[in-house]
Amino acid sequence: MKVLISLTDQSFTATKSVGIFNVSVGLAHGLAACEGIRELHILANREVAPLFGGLPAHVKVHLADKAVPRRFGRLWWDQIGLPRAIRRLKPDWAILPKGVPPYFPRLGKTKLACYVHDVNWEYYARLDGATANLLPRYQHLYFKSSLLHALKISDLVLTSTNFNRSRYLSYVPAAHTQVVGIGFDSPAAPFAARTGRDILFYASPYPHKLTSLGVRYMAAWLAQREDAENIRVHVLGGLPDGVSLPDERWISYGRLPEAEMIRILTQDCRAATYFSAYEGFGMPPVECLRAGVPCVASSLPPIRENIPAELLFDNEDEASFIATMNRAYDMAEMPNRPSYPTWQQVAQRVLRAMR
Repeated sequence: MKVLISLTDQSFTATKSVGIFNVSVGLAHGLAACEGIRELHILANREVAPLFGGLPAHVKVHLADKAVPRRFGRLWWDQIGLPRAIRRLKPDWAILPKGVPPYFPRLGKTKLACYVHDVNWEYYARLDGATANLLPRYQHLYFKSSLLHALKISDLVLTSTNFNRSRYLSYVPAAHTQVVGIGFDSPAAPFAARTGRDILFYASPYPHKLTSLGVRYMAAWLAQREDAENIRVHVLGGLPDGVSLPDERWISYGRLPEAEMIRILTQDCRAATYFSAYEGFGMPPVECLRAGVPCVASSLPPIRENIPAELLFDNEDEASFIATMNRAYDMAEMPNRPSYPTWQQVAQRVLRAMR
């Protein structure tokens, strides 16, 4: 089988979703390690290409664009640049890990597999006068219409959770959808009661991440702890407009490389928190569990597929959060820690679905 995967529109520094960036790069590495692929072609840019050195001879990296396409450059790449590259290379399958296909594919005999991560516009549609994810309205409409289009025209729709699959089929019942999950290649660390005292707090400026609610609930949790003066809160990610951190115990980092985030998590923290009103998967809580640290997370359908129930709380109930945080913070053993596939195993699932 001859396979192409497009990473030209990927950027760690510019992406609105580090999770989708990690999934895209991870899937490409998994495919490179898979048996059953005669040729693998990776479309890359100058930022992504260095991540793929030392690969087997059957893997070819193409510098399809000199820089990450942004704004109208992104539109040009999706609709013109990508179809041109596919027609030139003539793969059996083209995988789009961001899930955004051309509107008029003209791909010859190449079949199209789109990895669609969520339909979070459902959440924003319930907010009066809001546009999705703080995007300009034209961007929101472009991505929403493109992902709906992907459900209709893809030969195969890949996704990470059964929750996602159920939502896609509610829009396009005939969509050929396969749940392949998300992979993790670094070995899982054993759980041990941590000597660190701090909390890793995932923040985001996007409304569905509920950062304002999280700051309020976390402040309430600290207020009832006798040892609160010795607990710092490491805030990873941006803050929404109008939200400020309560005091000097809260340390803001913005966006960090994964290795630095894991260092803070495992050396300084005893637990983590993840607030959200909508997810397609919920990767940060899983990353924490794999690092051996409990992550207290909002009880949402896709997160419930991947996280032990003992670590979940009700967004509408401050007391539920406080009780769950106390349980996680004082946890001596990790209950029911799930196992997760590697990216090579996920890639094998993708190949089986293609066949």
